[in-house]
Amino acid sequence: MDCKKIDIMGIRIDNYSVRESLLCLDAFFGGTVLSIIETVTVEGLILSRENSTVRACMQQADLCIVGEGEILTETGKATAQRLREVREGDFLHEMIKRMTRNRKRVFLLAMTDGALERMQNVFAEWVPDFEAVGSCAAEHFEEDPDAIVNEINGTTPDLVISALDSPIEEEFIQSHKDKIGTSVWYGVRNSYEKERGGVGGVIKKLALKGRLHHMVSKYGQNME
Repeated sequence: MDCKKIDIMGIRIDNYSVRESLLCLDAFFGGTVLSIIETVTVEGLILSRENSTVRACMQQADLCIVGEGEILTETGKATAQRLREVREGDFLHEMIKRMTRNRKRVFLLAMTDGALERMQNVFAEWVPDFEAVGSCAAEHFEEDPDAIVNEINGTTPDLVISALDSPIEEEFIQSHKDKIGTSVWYGVRNSYEKERGGVGGVIKKLALKGRLHHMVSKYGQNME
């Protein structure tokens, strides 16, 4: 196994540095088929045990980005540098800078107009010159998901950044990936948003962490 791969419950996640992940991204732009990058979170891993489509998308992704430090901790890969990179969302931040600098065409996709606006504002805060060539809120196309493909293809983007919820995103990719006219699809989840604070957010995070630990332990016992 690649020493940079993390195996967690049968899913292999890329534990690359930000620089290594950006080199992978550059290579994807030279490809002739859609390359898929997925951000893997604790919640996503838990859902992957319950939803076969989510699991299949993670397993088939060309690059899996670690989205939360708890994944590194759970698998014994929590170096100080990698924890900082994951906590700060360095890959997404550097990717937006690179896309803007290299004048790549970026399309933004989210569940709602509000989520889309937040994503656009965050990226513009990071890189003032950032400007998407197009955007789409899925809430307007619930009855006709093919129309989302038309919205994307109409702008001829190099990259789609998607913040669709799971399993909606995974189901959309599985059904439409052969129709999407772009080089790279990047599922960012909500990694661009500041972590929700408050007691409720902390309790939810601790509960998800505990559930993941239980599932990983149970998976390991079943493999023995």
